[in-house]
Amino acid sequence: MFGGGNPQDIFSNLFGGGGRRGPRKGQDLQTEATITFRESIFGTNLDLRLGTDRGAAQNITARVPAGVNDGAKIRVKGKGSPGEAGPGDLFILLHVKAHPLFARKGENLTLTLPITFAEAALGADVKVPVLSGDEVTVRIAPGTPSGRTLRVKGRGITKGASTGDLLVTVDVQVPQRVDGKALDALKAFAKETSTQDVRAELAAKAKL
Repeated sequence: MFGGGNPQDIFSNLFGGGGRRGPRKGQDLQTEATITFRESIFGTNLDLRLGTDRGAAQNITARVPAGVNDGAKIRVKGKGSPGEAGPGDLFILLHVKAHPLFARKGENLTLTLPITFAEAALGADVKVPVLSGDEVTVRIAPGTPSGRTLRVKGRGITKGASTGDLLVTVDVQVPQRVDGKALDALKAFAKETSTQDVRAELAAKAKL
């Protein structure tokens, strides 16, 4: 059956025992890069200058896809250490800077929208900036409380075939100082609404 050979030698050759290993691929490398919030949403090209084992430097351009999260890794094939079977890959760990206005929640963009007491009480149409550079109009319904979140469809993060929404959280601003006609109007308002007890159920709920 084995043609006069040693069965152990045959099985050793079949399963690699005692055989020589093939050429190995070069070692993968990792580096880090920081991008802006806008670049993380719309994508960007990263130009990196990396040192090599021999002390020389190489320039690398890597494409950051749109919609990446903070802490994401992107892979650049063939930019790792050299090896007999070809070079390894380069992995880039991304850090995303915080934006002064926008944040993200999944594929949705979020922002806090300051509005006046009058806008909250009477209702208003308020223009809101979006990350693409233009504006959208958000309708504030009469009696909108602080903390309510309004949704603007299709103004979030595009990732693949889907696009998230813009979530606008209302923050009613209380004036630090009121005087003149505004003070008179506010006193008149307080008098007209003095029968409304907004804390009527507070004590009862505390006993539950």
